[in-house]
Amino acid sequence: MKDWNAKHVVVTGGASGIGAACVDLLKAHGATVTVIDINPPDDIADHWTKADLNDLSSIPPITVSGGIDALINAAGLPPRAGREAETLRVNYFALVALTTQLATQIKQGGAIVSMASRAGAQWKCNFAQIQRLNSTDPLLDLADFIENEGVDPVRAYDLSKEAVIAWTKDMVAPMREKNLRINSVSPAAVETPILNEFMTSLGARAERGLEMTGRAGHATEVAETLLFLISPKASWITGCNIECDGGLTAELEISALRFSLTSR
Repeated sequence: MKDWNAKHVVVTGGASGIGAACVDLLKAHGATVTVIDINPPDDIADHWTKADLNDLSSIPPITVSGGIDALINAAGLPPRAGREAETLRVNYFALVALTTQLATQIKQGGAIVSMASRAGAQWKCNFAQIQRLNSTDPLLDLADFIENEGVDPVRAYDLSKEAVIAWTKDMVAPMREKNLRINSVSPAAVETPILNEFMTSLGARAERGLEMTGRAGHATEVAETLLFLISPKASWITGCNIECDGGLTAELEISALRFSLTSR
């Protein structure tokens, strides 16, 4: 990958799962890597900033010496009972806060890529709720939003990923003004330490997805997609949500269209 020895990349959630796979690949390409995570990453990372992304008020000001070439937002939580607010804060609000903070340090021509999910595929249908979430103060009003909207753990996860996709697309023009690109990636089930939690929480939905694709994805497969999107090879790609899901979205969309046509 061209000139990675000159690149400094920040990876949130780089201590495990897809984030850790990104760190491994970046280091193999000669990049300098700063990890933002509550847990320490493997020694392969160059720098570690400890941050609890569930506690937005405690996220420290982060200054990267010499500037940043790219940001990979890989931190995230699965659906967990009773932790709807935490899921929304970590998966969406912290992602927006960190991206906003770090974008001022990303060099012109740089890139941002965020982890969305197949679970966010219905973002267009749920755009009104995304707007209500976006206007919610995550420090003061999130509990009321969850109660008023009837958000359960699975809906909290889906909504957080829908919001990531919508926000990414909404940020294309502001980032273009800074000469930056921004994209998201939507995996289906991936073999990470939290896969079992996903399978339990999503139940039949997750099982059907695995049946259709034949297997879960590998963290490195998703990481390769993330790295491509921050590389010079993706210089004309911005505002896209890339479905890295073994064809699951394609099959489900075609199936829904066929049903719609034949049911008339």
